[in-house]
Amino acid sequence: MDSLSGNRLPVRHLALTAVSLVVVMVSPAQGGVAARAAVSGVRQHTPVEDSAATILRDAARTGTLSGLRWPRFPYYRDELTALYSGVGWQPAWTKDGRPTPAARGAVDVLSKAEERGLHPADYDAALLGRRLEVLERASTPAAHDVGWFDVVLSVGVLRHVSDVHIGRVNPKNLSVGINVGRKKLDLAKELREAIDHGSVAELVGRAEPTFVQYRALKAAHARYRALAADSTIPTVKASGTLHRGDAFASASALRRRLAALGDLSPEPTTGDDTYDDALAGAVARFQARHGLPPDSVLGRATLAAVNVPLAKRVRQLELALERIRWLPALDKGPFVVVNVPGFELYAFDSLNADGAPAVTMNVVVGKAEVGRQTPLFERDMKYIVFRPYWVIPPGILRKEILPAIRRDPGYLASHDMEIYSGSGDTGPALPTTSANLARVSRGELGIRRRPGPRNDLGLAKFIFPNDQNVYMHGTPAQALFSRARRDFSHGCIRLEDPARFAVWTLRDPNEWSAAAVRNAMDGPQSRRVDLARPLPVLVLYTTAVVHPDGVVAFYGDVYGHDARLEAMLAKGYPFGP
Repeated sequence: MDSLSGNRLPVRHLALTAVSLVVVMVSPAQGGVAARAAVSGVRQHTPVEDSAATILRDAARTGTLSGLRWPRFPYYRDELTALYSGVGWQPAWTKDGRPTPAARGAVDVLSKAEERGLHPADYDAALLGRRLEVLERASTPAAHDVGWFDVVLSVGVLRHVSDVHIGRVNPKNLSVGINVGRKKLDLAKELREAIDHGSVAELVGRAEPTFVQYRALKAAHARYRALAADSTIPTVKASGTLHRGDAFASASALRRRLAALGDLSPEPTTGDDTYDDALAGAVARFQARHGLPPDSVLGRATLAAVNVPLAKRVRQLELALERIRWLPALDKGPFVVVNVPGFELYAFDSLNADGAPAVTMNVVVGKAEVGRQTPLFERDMKYIVFRPYWVIPPGILRKEILPAIRRDPGYLASHDMEIYSGSGDTGPALPTTSANLARVSRGELGIRRRPGPRNDLGLAKFIFPNDQNVYMHGTPAQALFSRARRDFSHGCIRLEDPARFAVWTLRDPNEWSAAAVRNAMDGPQSRRVDLARPLPVLVLYTTAVVHPDGVVAFYGDVYGHDARLEAMLAKGYPFGP
């Protein structure tokens, strides 16, 4: 393998014998002869190669090492330097050339990376396992072999601990406004302590998110991995749409698949070739947890969802775990999560033992078309406005409102709208004159809708300041919440029950009871209420979710974010734009 190119040789060319490790680091000038000697198994004895310390120094200096699946690790050069320089550049995972119990424990952790929704191959776990066995059997392990093993194991563990803690991909590279930098660990310090105490498994466990959704997704991932490996689960064929009571030749296959997925009782049935009540009820349960209208009808969309390869569901769960790792610690009180593809809001009092949200409700999010999607970020909610004005955003004003006024001079009056100057929430209203409309067109004045039941924001809006001017609010269009897919807004988040959410958000049963909130929403004028403390709001995107009752739900990739994350991950380490 050319150590500068990053191209991989077949694993058989990297086999380690008891005599020597057939991997060398070469300069460009040495590449041809040395690489051929490496592949042929002939050791090129040099002072550089015979020193484990030199291998460690070179790896920390260059951030590269041939023989790994992903041979470049520039982000861990400082960590390797800190790990080894304090002990005179001596190996950390061996003693007298023999792997320590800590090394064996670390290799075991990397070999079980799938338990955390990651892949052992990304950490060279199988290769490390083979090299560990060879080093243990070798009569006199070569210094080069010892140094190479040490670097590869250190890089593997550094990567894995970081991956389970903050994810593999920086969310900023995917235009997600979540800052993982502030929760990074002192990896060199943590790893040195774990090596000294033989506690790599414990380190990985501490690095994992504590959010209950992460634990639930891990359990679901294990279950769906087992399902994906079960070749007896059939696919289902149907030639047309099926309703309750229809004859159905593939009823038995559908029963077996839905029973495996947990939507149908596994108890034996008569096996009639009928789309009976039990099957129809199971299909409705399946539809409800896959973002489909739960009408019990087995149509084309439902059948396609039923037959989605289970390996794809495993991948959705892996991507959901990745995104949960991006989140801040979430360990200091209440917080709010909005999951865009699930069209749901969850309000948590804290990360309590059972993790059940205090409030759950349906939401409407931005349309899938570019420019109207709800952005993803973390921000702090600061205040609520009861009976808000709806300040028309510039884009809607230019594309929709002004053209409507040109067609109908009475448009503003008939839609409870008015021209204003200054602040949209407090500025004075101005008469609808040609001169003022011209000033609106020039951006000198604005248009807003007056407070009331017809207002597009409903009777409350919840503000968490952000550059995209996105917030949560009520809406008079309540019928939209009964739909399975709910991407209808211009980007803001519409709440199904803003009164209930306001009571939870204000967290003051004495001053802000349900009745007090209702009075403020029905009062004579707008009213701003500042929160006693900022409330973290996380707008996320996961197409796999485990509900508090344990039901695993899968949703469509409405914005294509899963596809973009997949493409980023396919590039391999080091992940980047």
